[in-house]
Amino acid sequence: MLDLMRKHASSWLIKVALGGIILVFIFFFGWSGPGDRSGNYAAKVNDTVVSYDHFYNVYESELEKMRLRFKGAIPQELFEKLNLKRNVVQALVNRVLLLEEAKRLGLFVNDGDLVQDIRTNPMFQRDGVFDESMYRGYLSTIKLTPTAYEETRKQELLEQQVIRLITDGVKTDPQEVKQLWHFQNDKLVLSLLLIKAEESAEQPDQKALETFFKENQASYEIPPSLDLQYVFFSWRDIQKKLSVSEDEVRSYYQNHPKEFTEPERIHARHILFKIEPDATPELIEQVRKRAEFTKQMIEGGNDFKTVAQSESQDETTRDRGGDLGFFSRGTMNRELEKTAFGLEMGKVSDPFRTQLGYHVLVVEEQKPETVLDFELAKDKIEHKLLEEKARKRIGPEADTFYEQVYRSEDLESPAKQFDLQVRSANFVTRAGGIPDVTSDAKIMDEAFALKIGEISRLDRLGDNFLVMKLTTKHKERIPDLQEVRSAVEKDYVKQQAFASARKKADEIIDTLKQQPAEADQIAKKFGLEWEKLEPISRTAGFVPKLGGGQEISEMLTSLSKANSLYSTPISTSAGVAVVRLTDVVDATDEQFAKDAPAFEKWILEVRRTDFLKGWLKLLEGRAKITLNEKVL
Repeated sequence: MLDLMRKHASSWLIKVALGGIILVFIFFFGWSGPGDRSGNYAAKVNDTVVSYDHFYNVYESELEKMRLRFKGAIPQELFEKLNLKRNVVQALVNRVLLLEEAKRLGLFVNDGDLVQDIRTNPMFQRDGVFDESMYRGYLSTIKLTPTAYEETRKQELLEQQVIRLITDGVKTDPQEVKQLWHFQNDKLVLSLLLIKAEESAEQPDQKALETFFKENQASYEIPPSLDLQYVFFSWRDIQKKLSVSEDEVRSYYQNHPKEFTEPERIHARHILFKIEPDATPELIEQVRKRAEFTKQMIEGGNDFKTVAQSESQDETTRDRGGDLGFFSRGTMNRELEKTAFGLEMGKVSDPFRTQLGYHVLVVEEQKPETVLDFELAKDKIEHKLLEEKARKRIGPEADTFYEQVYRSEDLESPAKQFDLQVRSANFVTRAGGIPDVTSDAKIMDEAFALKIGEISRLDRLGDNFLVMKLTTKHKERIPDLQEVRSAVEKDYVKQQAFASARKKADEIIDTLKQQPAEADQIAKKFGLEWEKLEPISRTAGFVPKLGGGQEISEMLTSLSKANSLYSTPISTSAGVAVVRLTDVVDATDEQFAKDAPAFEKWILEVRRTDFLKGWLKLLEGRAKITLNEKVL
């Protein structure tokens, strides 16, 4: 039983971070039927070819979904762990196998089922009603046409039928669920002995130091490096040489009135009473009545700000007394904005509903539309016009500058002509890059591909341009011990200190195994004292004083009342720790009763996912499958 928990111990944290992406990742991406039968394929499953073009479209679509989930930047470590290309190919293979099985079982999805599925998807609804603009906007974002998405979705619904047929028989045992829940939620009380890695003040033995350096000399290798001359410039360098007349500034001011017009703004507060998406009509009416009662309280003399701090369910504004700040039209939820701009200042609004729930709102201040005076706008306009001129000129000037550099194979004369500075950077490595300029991998690849005296391309880095000339190449080399003696001595002394601490920790663990009841006396014998930590769950991932990582997760999931001593010393930043479990703080039955439905559902999901993986493996074993490794 506990093997299941240890197997998935870290996935709880991942599941929270990814919104469930790991557990459902073997579920399936779009497949639109047989592809071409040429060599341009991603996979072949029996008589079906999954074309490379289709694989690539699906891969790009899934990549875009991940970017949406992470608001643009996908964590690199996570991206590598997911191995997206291989998972997409595997999922497409799974889809073919499932659709073949659906055909064998006589299952189908009609157009009515598809329409109902799309119209009831909360992602495509506004205020509980299907909104076609939201639907088409989502499809545009993930780069799919309605036809392609709807065909894909129809296949997904068909797969779900097959999956339900296969996995509905998988059940959970209530007693086992409770034990697993306790394994996750009970808190461990840990005690540790920290054996500090105390570095010796004595000078390291020369022979031992030489042996250590020989065994670890690859760590001290000096990487290949370059000496470069370069010119780095942007539109800002051109801007310094430009000017604009007052007539230009005044003309811009007169021709762009909206830019200098501050729209009407209001300062409002609100109190939110949330409504969950699956709320019943009865519950919705209860929330409305609560909002109405709150309005009456405020009208009866209660301070709006104080009531908001105690009653509002908007976590963002509650502590500020529901303060929404100043806002103009077109910046807020449409219904909220309509109510706010139609409300008399100081009057409390009737309860009104948005997709979040019911709101009560008051307007505290109003600022009419104003136009910024020319004299106040002048400096801002001048700066903007200078930037626009410079940005227009930088491209042609950069090209002209580079043409002269390329023809002369020299940086000095063209730079002087264009009033630019030639700089030098010595011992530039791939990892370190050009200091204060760039460490971009592509730029570094280009620099290291240059020959002595050769000029690089004109490279663009955001708003900046870069031209490089290689003057010297330094090969990688293993230094002499004397060259890096200081670093080697430091590493050697540290290694010896940690080795000594680990040896002492092993001794303590062996003694504790023989005399488990004498923990305090054993600690005193070694001149140490047990330090008790705050209770922590097995899925914490990080333990104060010890750190995080796989070793810590293994320790947390291995300890139990029957196995209270962790038999492996744990390295810390300060030394080595011996860890034992001194108590377990049981989670309450009340908390279990609250969590049980969702937790049991999650356990069932894990079990069904594992069962489905096994079933798909059986189908794979019976099928003829070829993957095109070139696309992976």
